Amino acid sequence: MSTLSTLGQRQQSLLLSLLHNRKGLTVDDLTHELDISRNAVNQHLNSLDSVGFIENAMLSSTGGRPSKVYTLSSKGLELFPRHYALFSNLLINWIKQKLGDEDLESCMSELGTQVAQEFKPRVQKHRSHTDKLKEVASIMQELGYEARVEKNKENEEEIIASNCVFHKLASESDEVCLFDTSLMSNLLDSKIDHKECMVRGGNVCRFSSSN
Repeated sequence: MSTLSTLGQRQQSLLLSLLHNRKGLTVDDLTHELDISRNAVNQHLNSLDSVGFIENAMLSSTGGRPSKVYTLSSKGLELFPRHYALFSNLLINWIKQKLGDEDLESCMSELGTQVAQEFKPRVQKHRSHTDKLKEVASIMQELGYEARVEKNKENEEEIIASNCVFHKLASESDEVCLFDTSLMSNLLDSKIDHKECMVRGGNVCRFSSSN
């Protein structure tokens, strides 16, 4: 999955220019902004367009030929950091203060259940428990986890997540982890054991399920 840091410096600068000019820029505009040739601009635009980070439209021009104007796509906008973590932290703390720990637990569990409903058909199409686990790991990858299926020392298959998408939130409120277990439990129709947790000193987040 591409992130802003994996792109070249010129492409990052081009995307940043489009971010600051939301109505769009032409090739000539970008040539001036980046101080590089038109050919170089076109090469970068073609590359960014191929992965869906930019869009283009024809711009009408009085007395001349219409020109293309380039803008960031919604996918391109997602490359730039936003204050989701701050908002999430404020929301979690508000729920905890106003409603209490039990209602926060119910809220996180309910959220996991709701998200699972969207993906559950993908898991149900598989027959073997192994294939279902792999599908759940794939779904978690799409949600931002670095997830995979591994066998433990007892030769049992587990889902391993090398990152926690709610790390800061979970470190302040244990209840947040219920989202993960609720999500997986509903996807697999089985009880989930959160055997290791990064927030509580583990190297990874490790989950096992009954067949």
